[in-house]
Amino acid sequence: MANPDIVIVDDDPMVGELSRDLLTDAGYTVTLVQDSLEAIPTIKAQMPRLIVTDIMMPGITGMDICKSVKSDPALKHMKIIVVSGKSYDVEKQRAFQLGADFFLQKPYNVETFSATVKTILDGSVANPAPAPAAPMSASIIREDEHEQASDLDAGQIRVTAWGARGLPATLPNTVSRYGHQTSCLSIETREHLFIFDAGTGIVELGKEIVERKRYYKDIWVCLTHFHMDHILGLGRFAPLFDSNFAIHLIGSNDPEKSLKEVAQATLYSSFSLAKQAPKAKIDIYEILEDNYELFPGVKLSAMYANHPTSTMVYVLDLLGKRVTYAPDSEIWGDATAFQDYDEKFGGFCKGSDIFIHDAVYNDKDYETYKKQGHSGLGIVVDFAAEKAEARDLVLWHAHPDYTDEQLDQMLADAKARCLARGLPLNCHMPTERQSFMLQGHK
Repeated sequence: MANPDIVIVDDDPMVGELSRDLLTDAGYTVTLVQDSLEAIPTIKAQMPRLIVTDIMMPGITGMDICKSVKSDPALKHMKIIVVSGKSYDVEKQRAFQLGADFFLQKPYNVETFSATVKTILDGSVANPAPAPAAPMSASIIREDEHEQASDLDAGQIRVTAWGARGLPATLPNTVSRYGHQTSCLSIETREHLFIFDAGTGIVELGKEIVERKRYYKDIWVCLTHFHMDHILGLGRFAPLFDSNFAIHLIGSNDPEKSLKEVAQATLYSSFSLAKQAPKAKIDIYEILEDNYELFPGVKLSAMYANHPTSTMVYVLDLLGKRVTYAPDSEIWGDATAFQDYDEKFGGFCKGSDIFIHDAVYNDKDYETYKKQGHSGLGIVVDFAAEKAEARDLVLWHAHPDYTDEQLDQMLADAKARCLARGLPLNCHMPTERQSFMLQGHK
């Protein structure tokens, strides 16, 4: 027997047999598989041109079949139609992400079913998956509109904390003057916006950008790493779902997950917080420890941090000013022949105007939790003044279990340490939406 044109996988005898009969009457050779566990062996043995599969079946699902077929070099050329009563947009999105060529909602129209199959086999129907967003039109962002993108004057730089806390084991019930949102920092000029990390703080930032219609040429989102508290808000970043925006997503790959895989899971997976497919133009840049000129006069430098998993610290040089962002970085304070991180990092961030650094623990707690990837207060203060030569230190990643009183005391201790040692350093424990202004070159 010649290979069939079509394999149908459906555990519902009525629907499966109806589909088979309709396609047989249309002149196709068809095999019906009612046990989903037999689907892949049958497909491999018979090598059909097209697979028509239900989603919800005992054994393995239609999504599993899509993934198995499209990830197999010998099978991935086969066309797949997913037929399902699950008509949620997110489910359709998921099917296309896994390789489906068409999504057909049950109950389908028996009069047009065969014609639909023919168009898929002939390649004469476009994939009905959500179309990618078109590049941003010059009519949306014109040169004369850049002044409206921001309220800043030429040369001004605004650095804003949108979330600076660690992620607690349970959701907090208390109110904090410092807030509870996790890592997100924005650095804004008159024409450009740079965002560091996509913790829960990025949600409010995104709302403000869209509501105020602040359209930038580019929005750069730089992820330090993929721990949950640094990516949890990405799926709810409003500009991603507005075609007026172009987003550049930057980060380092980890052996367990690539940046592309994280973006895919965050923005397209049915398990993500995103409720629709992005509409913005999205570019992904997988970077290494290096220096990158984003455009003339703006340089982003990346260095691997002393922290579990592949974690970056960043330095952004723009308009003659330097901002260091190191939310997860353990400075040990005792460089040895076996540990040169402090020296290397000191050279990397030297001359920082604003030094934003991990200060999870007060000095007492750091003695208990040292060598686990987060820094203690006193060591950070000394490093900021003596190695980074910073003007301002912003204490970041505040322990989620610390009370406002404990955080107040940490800030007081940092200031007292500077005073006692004669360190020319301004110390800050940031509240949400607190901004720091720099005046750079025009």
